[in-house]
Amino acid sequence: MKRYFENFLLMLQVLTRIPINKSLPCENTDFKRGANFFAIVGLVIGLIQFIVYSFLIKFFNLDIAVIFVIIIDILITGGFHIDGFGDTCDGFFATKGKDKIIDIMKDSRIGTFACIGIIINILIKFIGYTTILNNITSYIIILLPMISRVSIVLISYIGKAAKEIGSGNLFINTVTFKEVIINYLLFILIAIFMLDIKRLLIIVIISSITTILFNKYCNSKINGITGDSLGANNELVMLILLIVLSGNF
Repeated sequence: MKRYFENFLLMLQVLTRIPINKSLPCENTDFKRGANFFAIVGLVIGLIQFIVYSFLIKFFNLDIAVIFVIIIDILITGGFHIDGFGDTCDGFFATKGKDKIIDIMKDSRIGTFACIGIIINILIKFIGYTTILNNITSYIIILLPMISRVSIVLISYIGKAAKEIGSGNLFINTVTFKEVIINYLLFILIAIFMLDIKRLLIIVIISSITTILFNKYCNSKINGITGDSLGANNELVMLILLIVLSGNF
């Protein structure tokens, strides 16, 4: 039990900037077991965002509260996933071969497509959250970070590594079907108390389809996925769900 708790803390260290002042085991098996806790890490992130939102909405209008929800996400994660999204935009829209695309994605400099992608990303989040919080439920702030992290586990399971060496390989080709099921079950067990069944099914189905299609797209571009692809998938799932849930369903 202690080892599993340490694996959870390890995932908090890897996926967030939350300070964990503890030396933790970092073997490959620890990362594999840690994949069981992606949904819970998403829950922690979402709860922090929800607490900030619930406080700010008492004193400011919805637009200001939503801006801080987005900022808090970036601060908690250190922009980890949105950086992968930007790098993926730079690489995939460069219309180059596989090796060149991967080189572009590894480049620390931010390119034109990354800038455009990140701006669109933030705009969709702002408009999407504002619409949903006005019409559906504020619990979406908690649930989206959860399901987007679940999608990382799914794409790690169905995808293959595009590079022999990379941080993403700690999960890619390592995660098994068991970790996928555990994360989906954890999400559903929590979400069922916050959403109606119809919207819960929409979230699970759309996030899964988005992840499967993005994995296929990555295969067509670089014959696999990288750590940046994991971050990009996290962001893409959130964006697609924000668009879909903003509709009249």
